[in-house]
Amino acid sequence: MSNAVHAAALSTLALPFVVALGVALLVWRTGIGGRAGLAVALGVLAGATAGEIAVAGWPALPPIGAIDKLPWLALAGAALGLVSARLRDARTRLLLAAAGAAGVVLWLGWPRLGVPDAQAWVAAILVWAGASYALSRLGEVASPGGALLLVIGSFAAAGVAFYGSSYKMAQLVSVLAAATAGAMAGAGAAGPGLGHAGRLAAALPLVGLVTILALYTQSEPFAMLLLLPVFLADSARRRLAGAGAGTPLTLLLLGGLALVPACAAVAVAYWRSGSLYF
Repeated sequence: MSNAVHAAALSTLALPFVVALGVALLVWRTGIGGRAGLAVALGVLAGATAGEIAVAGWPALPPIGAIDKLPWLALAGAALGLVSARLRDARTRLLLAAAGAAGVVLWLGWPRLGVPDAQAWVAAILVWAGASYALSRLGEVASPGGALLLVIGSFAAAGVAFYGSSYKMAQLVSVLAAATAGAMAGAGAAGPGLGHAGRLAAALPLVGLVTILALYTQSEPFAMLLLLPVFLADSARRRLAGAGAGTPLTLLLLGGLALVPACAAVAVAYWRSGSLYF
């Protein structure tokens, strides 16, 4: 049992963290990834892909299943982020992020959405609406805080997946969280930090993973709904501590506030779960 846990920790957490850190640091040091958070984005892409290969094997090319599409979502997020960074109008950036979220939900969810299934369409619309709103709020959070919310939200989604009788999905969401943390550790100190590209490179795969949970697993819907307030934690922090951001104390407060709905989501998933893997 301990050997299995150790192996899972290596493939799910250590490997994506180290790969993401190394790639982000290398890209940052070479000077080609300094704009719009590209170094962080490429770190997320590399770490998440390495972790997915370790957990689920090599993705099919061209992608067939929903899991095969996850690395492409990180790549698409990085590209959309670079485009977003060139847009001066905030409303246009929000529309671009919402369009990206819609594309993710449709691409991964089409096997369910392509047939007359009203329940699947309701779930997909709710995922898209929640993702679009979360992305709009995430865009207002300074770099280290935004990355912190993505990591906490991803680990909370992993807990929801675990209690939704989807162990492999829990691993894949944890891989994304570890890759995001590793990429920020490698290049988060660069000028743009997370940046537009890094934010969307981490966020679009998370939208995809939540789409899979909503449409293809037994994950508790209310628990997934509780993931949304994680990305609203900065608004609560601003009310409590003002507009300052980026200091260790404000990050600690932000993390504490985000952990409240994150833990609630996992607790609801646990409470509503049946027998797991036994």
